Amino acid sequence: MRCRRCRVRSARNASAAPPNPVRRSRWWKVEDAMLINRHPVGWKDALHASLQGCEENVYALVDGVHNELFYPKLKKTEGFRYLSLYATAPAADEETLGLAPILVQYSGAQRKRWDALIELTDGKPALSIIVTPESIEQLAARLLPWCVVDADGYTLALSFADTRILPVLADALTPQQRSQFLGPALRWRYTGRDASWVELPLPLEQALPPADKVQLSAQQVAALMAASEADSIAFQFAQYISKPLAAYTAYDAHAMIRQWLQVADRVLIEGNQDRFALCEFGIERPELLKDQRYLALLEHGSGPRTLDETRALLS
Repeated sequence: MRCRRCRVRSARNASAAPPNPVRRSRWWKVEDAMLINRHPVGWKDALHASLQGCEENVYALVDGVHNELFYPKLKKTEGFRYLSLYATAPAADEETLGLAPILVQYSGAQRKRWDALIELTDGKPALSIIVTPESIEQLAARLLPWCVVDADGYTLALSFADTRILPVLADALTPQQRSQFLGPALRWRYTGRDASWVELPLPLEQALPPADKVQLSAQQVAALMAASEADSIAFQFAQYISKPLAAYTAYDAHAMIRQWLQVADRVLIEGNQDRFALCEFGIERPELLKDQRYLALLEHGSGPRTLDETRALLS
């Protein structure tokens, strides 16, 4: 989803058929210019060690849209139970199935094959590890309603398996929604922007049955859109021939953009183009992050200010 202009289509009929998922990578999620940092050496060994002795079912939740090689490779790999969440979509072809959130059941006996599969997610916000008593069919049924949701009156294909969006979504949900989404999961880990494993807080309430239909409020949609703004701007930077973010890790680039968006918020710059231009101005001048004028704006704002006024103050 893009900042400030969520890619949705009107859905006057609540039972309207979901949009064709094959379009997902082109129109309903932030394009993957800036992803996440790569894992450190030995990350797969550490993951295996953490799963030893687990008596419950363990699944990888993979956001297939981030690497379209994942699903074809999975289909050719023996020894795993898996489900694409788009399997029940009308006329779902192989491309559609590969662009979906995909559940793969962990098997320690197939370690080398497992490692080859999850290696395809390295450097991408695409991998969660879920420990749950639910079968793969039960977990798929629980997650399926979150693929396409009612977002304040619009139909929205929601990229909940994207690990940049997942924690924002979980934090924005009501207790009831969180319990419907996470269910009886005992553990849910996902890869953070710095490639470390992050634990998703689980609900204290008793697990609820899966939702029949997911409805997000305007406030929840706004939270998701705001969180995606820095990624949208990073994508725009990636189109530049000069690649202004090339010298930074994905984690650091995202942090820098967020810092300049905070300045935009403080001086009440609201237009998309002006917010982008302020980030561009700041990224071209990384030394400003230690400048007292920048720090004063970040702390006090002293707004409202126009883009030109803000740039003039910092020049």
